[in-house]
Amino acid sequence: MNEARRLLGRARRRLGRALPSPVSERSVTAEHWGEEARTKVEGDEWQGLYWQSHALTQKHINGAIAGGADENWVNFTKRRFFRRRARVALSLGCGYGVLERHALAVDIAERFDAFDISPEAVEVAWGEAERAGYGDRIAYEARDLNDIELEQGRYDAVFAAQTLHHIEALEHLLDQVRASLTDRGLLVVNEYVGPVRFQFPDERLPLMNQLLLALPETHRRSLRTGRLKDEVVRPDEKEVHRVDPSESVRSDEIMGLIEERFEIVYRADFGGTLLQFVLADIAGNFDPADPNDVAMIDLVCLYEQTLIDEGVLPSDFTYVVAKAR
Repeated sequence: MNEARRLLGRARRRLGRALPSPVSERSVTAEHWGEEARTKVEGDEWQGLYWQSHALTQKHINGAIAGGADENWVNFTKRRFFRRRARVALSLGCGYGVLERHALAVDIAERFDAFDISPEAVEVAWGEAERAGYGDRIAYEARDLNDIELEQGRYDAVFAAQTLHHIEALEHLLDQVRASLTDRGLLVVNEYVGPVRFQFPDERLPLMNQLLLALPETHRRSLRTGRLKDEVVRPDEKEVHRVDPSESVRSDEIMGLIEERFEIVYRADFGGTLLQFVLADIAGNFDPADPNDVAMIDLVCLYEQTLIDEGVLPSDFTYVVAKAR
């Protein structure tokens, strides 16, 4: 039994399962992301299930952010913004530590602090850092970002990679980040900024389903269930909350709150408004070595990007680099 489960069980026994909502919900979140960290290290299945994790969609995301299909956002961040290595960087919501290991490998920073709500995720991240030879350059700690206090003027770089949409106390966290940056410090964000708990408007469903049904049946077989995917269904808000109470809790407010506190140095929207749901559970059916599959992904990405460029849709995902005002 992991530490999060042990603490949650003890609290429930004491209080007759009547935990105050924030405590119980954050315990559920910690347990959920601990399980995610362990699962990904043991065997990453996300490439077949999630739109961003597939090699072909990654090329389009790279192009939107970096201008070239073969440079990912971390490498681009190094080349464009950290030619001079940061002294100390911070990874918010580090999960099992992929970001900071990658950032150290490309020499973005001398060392990292890294925080996550899940003690189990932090434990996994520490083990992976040790195996990669970075154990003495990353300081991990289990911390709740909703009430964290950061040392002022400590960081030349603060990274939030798919983290802010899990934070309820966004104002507090962003104020802490702003105060924690050095004079040359930058906030780097790679983030979902779409509708809260994925409750997108009804008018997007026909666009998603038209795109889905344009794909051949051979590519619409769910890799999770084995069944044919013949429609996109909006996620059930209560189920999203049950699985992870922090999931996209205030996602649609993120950019406005950043812009109040920071000056945007660089922004690149990279879509996902339709593709996050169209390609869910079927992305792995597309073979990067098959020219026909490459062409299909190119076309669905072009379809979505055209609708975004023409103002029909917003972009639900964005990459932002900002400095404190």
